[in-house]
Amino acid sequence: MKKRLLSLLLSAALLCGALPTAFAGYENFTAKTTYTDGRFSDVSTADWFYENVRASYEYDLVNGFSDGKFHPNENLTIGQAIKLAACLNSLYSSGTADFASSTPWYQTYVDYAQRNGILTRTFDNCNAPATRSEFAAVLAGALPRGALHPINSIADGAIPDVSASAENADAIYLLYRAGVLTGSNGGRFKPNDPIRRSEVAAIITRMAVPSLRQSVTIDTDTPAKIVLSADEILAKCGPAVFKLTSYDARGNLLGMGSGVVLSANGDAVTCGHLVNGVARLVAEMADGTKREVSIYALDADSDIAHIRVVGTGLPYLETASSLSTGDIVYALGYPGGGAEKVTEGKVLDAANGDYLVPMIETTAKVVSGNSGGALIDGQGRVVAVTVSSRTGGSSSFSVPLSVLDKLGGASAVTPAEYSRTHKPDKDKCYDNLYPVPDFGEISGASLFATSRDRGTTCFYYALSELPDLDRQLLRYYAALGENTFYQFTESSFTSSAGYLLSVKLYETTWEGTNVLGVFVSGMQTS
Repeated sequence: MKKRLLSLLLSAALLCGALPTAFAGYENFTAKTTYTDGRFSDVSTADWFYENVRASYEYDLVNGFSDGKFHPNENLTIGQAIKLAACLNSLYSSGTADFASSTPWYQTYVDYAQRNGILTRTFDNCNAPATRSEFAAVLAGALPRGALHPINSIADGAIPDVSASAENADAIYLLYRAGVLTGSNGGRFKPNDPIRRSEVAAIITRMAVPSLRQSVTIDTDTPAKIVLSADEILAKCGPAVFKLTSYDARGNLLGMGSGVVLSANGDAVTCGHLVNGVARLVAEMADGTKREVSIYALDADSDIAHIRVVGTGLPYLETASSLSTGDIVYALGYPGGGAEKVTEGKVLDAANGDYLVPMIETTAKVVSGNSGGALIDGQGRVVAVTVSSRTGGSSSFSVPLSVLDKLGGASAVTPAEYSRTHKPDKDKCYDNLYPVPDFGEISGASLFATSRDRGTTCFYYALSELPDLDRQLLRYYAALGENTFYQFTESSFTSSAGYLLSVKLYETTWEGTNVLGVFVSGMQTS
């Protein structure tokens, strides 16, 4: 019954009288030949795509092969996609699709598509399989925008695996709203999958016959009910997460981490310890392009920095404000400074109070290099920034994006300028050891004793006078970060701003008293 109805709709579309002005070109889509059952030995009347193959064949849009088959599961190439778009455009505008032969065969279609504004980019290899995203981008330019009138209300970002800033998102959302694309499994588009000829037949006939376009509903609640897989998260969110590299004034490498773009204009976020005191920051995007980075502001207590990646039209992540215990999350970043990687986990504590600001504790494993990367919910929205993990990686901690609300910074400046105008407060530093923060000033503890041994100055604080040692240490670590010191090895801190000092903290004894020792050494001292 469904196929009979489709046949009637096709006939009605071909027999209808005058069309609205915006759709006048559709009168040019008429049957050029007749399809008979069995025309293709691999297309059965029971196949879901049967009527689409029949219609596309009769319109002379998609043909079969010399072996008498349609090859419905074969992937479409970029060149074939461009040919289809060129033919659609030519038929719509002139009623014919006659193209001269060329070498290579697809060049005549490429030239036509470029002349008529169908292509918005160039392709290096037209023989490569086309992804579903690429096919949508090519096809969206085949007809005037007025001929792709929206019949569906699809909000930006509503397609579960296509963010509003994704590559080709404009084309994909245009075709969803026009009823040409429908998606599957909750509206998923699977943008990076290759597109098969059976799918192409369905999409092409919807382009040519408006009555075949589909009603699609993606409720605003739908994305919240869908949990994307790790591969889907990497495909959807990966382009907006970058590798961040820091350099000193001499151009020497200081460190590597990750960062997350939050707007098309380059607003971004990363860890404060990655950017404070450095002379230059470079973001390497997922596509390999490198961009300069400037700084708005940073907060040492939360270890968060508001930064800007230079550029416009950048891919970015949508945000979400809350998580619950047990929710599936993903950590996305560049562990070890290598390739981008995603790890899956669950929320253990949505508001862990062990730090100076509430943290989101999860089981998503992270290592050095993940710092500044994204903690993403199951729908592909960033909720927090990864900052640390427990020894052994048993759990990791991320700062909610809400911390950004308290950061100032009216305009972004270069890292060198930020470092020049944000000098550590000398009144809170040890005498003659600027800019090492004075533990007593930061924690309120009294100095118990000092000593000096071969270039290392030691400050001792009685543990009996440190009743809240964990919190006092956290405040001191934050002060170290604010004064440009970052964790260089497991037990030592050094300055990213070129101050030749190293800081280590140990619990030890001094003349029979249990103490916390702060050891400050020149960098020439091991």
